[in-house]
Amino acid sequence: MTMTTPRPTRISRTTRQTGQNPASPISPISPASPAAEPPHADAAPSPIPSPVPPHGPAWRACLDLTAAMVIVGSSVAAARFVSLTLPPHLVQELRFLVAACIAVPLLYRREGGLPRLPARDCAVLFLQAAAGSLLFNVLLLAGVARLDAAAAGVVTSTTPAVMTLASLVLLRERPGPRALAGIACCVAGVLVLRLAPVPGVAGGDASGPLAASGVDGMGLLLVLGAVCCETLFLLLGRTLRTPVSPLAASTACTLFGAVQFLPLALPEAHRVTELDVTGWLLVGYYGAVITVAAYVLWFRGVTRVPAGTAGAFTAVLPVSALGFSALLLGEPVGWAHLAGVACVLCGIWYVTRR
Repeated sequence: MTMTTPRPTRISRTTRQTGQNPASPISPISPASPAAEPPHADAAPSPIPSPVPPHGPAWRACLDLTAAMVIVGSSVAAARFVSLTLPPHLVQELRFLVAACIAVPLLYRREGGLPRLPARDCAVLFLQAAAGSLLFNVLLLAGVARLDAAAAGVVTSTTPAVMTLASLVLLRERPGPRALAGIACCVAGVLVLRLAPVPGVAGGDASGPLAASGVDGMGLLLVLGAVCCETLFLLLGRTLRTPVSPLAASTACTLFGAVQFLPLALPEAHRVTELDVTGWLLVGYYGAVITVAAYVLWFRGVTRVPAGTAGAFTAVLPVSALGFSALLLGEPVGWAHLAGVACVLCGIWYVTRR
């Protein structure tokens, strides 16, 4: 990446260290900055984010943040639909191409193109794309093929707690009692999904024995693996040495993601004829709305409210996933789903609370 460097502009430490993931339906949240990270990465209201003000037009920011998390929640249901009815890797490849067609012109318009980066930082961005674009989506698609979208939405919402736990184990950071309580609540939410009987899913039929498991265990592990890949994406972002704006970092990861998915998409290329009008609309929604628009809304919102306030809106994600699962996919929602959501909401509250 050796394109024209834009005029130097001061970049906040949070932006420089973490970056954003254009590929995941999760709102990545760093323990050090609970809500600084948007859920997707492609565009921002200004080339470089300004520091979060203590006050602002709260009602508009709240609408933006809520809309972003509703879109992110819908992406879990979209992944479930893709995994069951369409060539999943081909859809992901087309999704990244659509997103790139939007992100690259936007980057040139706002910042003049990708900045000059040393080989080391290019490698970091490539590894970030491998973790957050390739592995995340491969594991998520495999997981939601075995797991209902509602349960998958609950599991993906545990990212703030997993990030806190990873910082404890890998970075030797010491989380406070609230962070530990948040981790415990998220773990409880996943255990409820696994152990409690869930009507309408494998092993969880209410007519079966009470000893039957809830949602599919392998599906849970696959989605948890996707969450761990998202966490790795965030940790890798902390190693960038050159200041990179969120728009530039996300555009680079989008382009790398398109390249990395190509070997998986080519064997499915002959199935492109399976994409009917609904399939192509879903590809467009994936690329333009989930990958780009959600980020625009989220980042516009976080620039107008304190980080702790923005972090609280990640609680919309599991509720949104639950709603889309029931309304669009017709999947049953049992008490275990509701209990899991309640546990994860408590965990998010503890982790993001200041």
